[in-house]
Amino acid sequence: MRPIASLLAALLCCQGLLAQDGETPKPQPVPDAATLADNQKTIGERVEKIEETMRRIAKILEKDNPDQAARLKMAWDRSKNDQNVKRIEEIEVLLRQQLFAEAVENQRELEKALQRLMDILLDRDAERKELKDKIERLEDIATKLNNIIEDERRQFHNTEKFADPEKTLKRAEAAKAKLADLIQRQEDLIEKTKSPEADAGIKALEDRLEALLKAQKDQRGKKDPAEQEALAEKAAQLAKDIAAHAQGMPDALKGDGMGRANAGEQAAGATERASGGMQDAAAQMKGGQPFEPRQQDAEQDLREAQEALRRLAKRGEQHAEQRLAKDQERIRKDTQRLQEELEHLEKNAPGTDSGAGDLQKAQGDMGKAEGKLDSGNREDAVPHEKNAKEELEKAKKKLEELEKELKRLIELPDYDKLAQEQEKTAEDTEKLLDQMKKEGGQNGEGAPGTGNVEQGKRAMQDAERNLRGKSAKGANRNQQEAIERLEKAREELEEILRQLREEEQLMLLEALERRLLKMLQQQTQIHKETLALDIRLRDAGETPPRALVDKGTQLGDGEAELAVEAEKVLEILKEEGTTVVIPDVVEDLKMDLDGLAARLRKLDTGEYTQQVQRDVMETLRDLIEVIQEEMNRRQGGGQGGEPQEGEGEDPLLPTSAELKMLKALQERVNRRTSTFDRMLKKEENERERLAGKQEAVGTLTRTMADRLNKEGDQ
Repeated sequence: MRPIASLLAALLCCQGLLAQDGETPKPQPVPDAATLADNQKTIGERVEKIEETMRRIAKILEKDNPDQAARLKMAWDRSKNDQNVKRIEEIEVLLRQQLFAEAVENQRELEKALQRLMDILLDRDAERKELKDKIERLEDIATKLNNIIEDERRQFHNTEKFADPEKTLKRAEAAKAKLADLIQRQEDLIEKTKSPEADAGIKALEDRLEALLKAQKDQRGKKDPAEQEALAEKAAQLAKDIAAHAQGMPDALKGDGMGRANAGEQAAGATERASGGMQDAAAQMKGGQPFEPRQQDAEQDLREAQEALRRLAKRGEQHAEQRLAKDQERIRKDTQRLQEELEHLEKNAPGTDSGAGDLQKAQGDMGKAEGKLDSGNREDAVPHEKNAKEELEKAKKKLEELEKELKRLIELPDYDKLAQEQEKTAEDTEKLLDQMKKEGGQNGEGAPGTGNVEQGKRAMQDAERNLRGKSAKGANRNQQEAIERLEKAREELEEILRQLREEEQLMLLEALERRLLKMLQQQTQIHKETLALDIRLRDAGETPPRALVDKGTQLGDGEAELAVEAEKVLEILKEEGTTVVIPDVVEDLKMDLDGLAARLRKLDTGEYTQQVQRDVMETLRDLIEVIQEEMNRRQGGGQGGEPQEGEGEDPLLPTSAELKMLKALQERVNRRTSTFDRMLKKEENERERLAGKQEAVGTLTRTMADRLNKEGDQ
């Protein structure tokens, strides 16, 4: 610690001189100002020497003492990033110019920077804390930037409606005409669904076929060849008419949906066969031969023709319903396209509802109607069709209101109000710029995105001037440019925040690893000494000597100190807040350590105490292992742990690591229970705690199952 101690002393000396320099900011005679400047120069020389010393000693200690070397390198990096030497030179110039107020302000900032160096040299977690503070500051900047972007986008839309309201009005009128057409089409569809058009051609053919069959039945057994021939001619003509009708039907009806041929062709064929049978019957009548069998055949053929025509009519009905479903689908798609147009119109006239939401609801009902029609449920489709029409009519009323608003805007543009709103957003942007510039950087160029925010502010100022000059189009272009610049700045901020969060998590993993390794080393030593004390206590009999009692107290105090360390680890994990199982494992570890402290102070060094100590060491090893695995993966170029639903960043440890710890925790509970069962029944408190541990493991298991289910749904 000697090199770091000497550096701390040198820094304290610099801080003391700095405090003296900044005590009296009142104007002083020139010689006094020169003296102050000389003192400041001395501080600068010392800080420069301290930086060089840190760099040189870090290199020397790199092999023999890597921890101290890493701390010195971290402090050197921080001093260079803060540009301490350059800042001191600037203070010296201010003092020589007797600009005491500015000098004092810079000295205060320098004092904070030197304090940061001391914090790093005293505590390796200081850099992580500083990084966390930086992330919080940048997150605050990002939040304010998002608000400004939303304000500017709103003002862009407000200005856009003044930029060319006549054009927007024409688009609204065209949209209203389309909506009226949709309403009429939906109304026509409702009527068709309630009363579908019948196929008159098929109905006429069915009537002719029924009359022919009746006439043929009347001829059965009658020996009247002339009448039979007349019926045969009618049947032949009917067969031709059926074939012609079937040929002219849509392709969708050429089959019957069951793999069979065209029902119309079947009906025509059966009727033609019936005609042939009738002619045969007439010829047999003339020849004095039996004719009744051929008459019966003709009747059967006509019945087959009737059945085929019924199937054809049924297919026609189904086709009509499918056609209705297609009509509804076309109306729905046209409604969707109109909805997109109305949403754009709303942007050109904010504050007025164009009816786009009603069109979206109408599409939902249209989709339900399509489903009912596809399945042949015309009656069930009608209520959905009517609901869709009502939503369309609501949208039309809102669109008419929007049209009135656009007409009003053409006459009454409020440019002064728009200019004032733009001025306010530009002022907010200026404040944000000041905050971003204070973040600084190695080159003093401010937080990421500062340049784009600066250009965005200039575009806002141009927009304000255009609005005061009543040029809405010009202002609209400026506002669009401002939004684009601000969004680029947001991208830069988000990227650096992502990098810093990854860096913070890696530093946090390193800090946890250091603490856990130290705890494992101490617990291993305490366990060895506990084993030795147990042997000595058994040899000592019922009344152990004072030295052994003191040793038990010492070991108990050691366990208590480890419990405090476990509490610190738990605080870090809870503050980080993205792990589920690990904090419970550490909390359980702390409870074990508290219990060990009490047992050892009572000289309870037996089997159960030793088993708990081994469990503690195993838990520490498991924790160290999952942390080191994650560190190696990240340092090897991998991303962070698996993202969780609804979270904005990766968890500190992946779900696989948490599941591994959950499994290990369950195994230790099982092993502890087995050990406990062999112990005396008087250990009632420990029995209750074991039951509590098992219940906690069950709760954690359910929590992890929920997390895995959510990840699976993503």
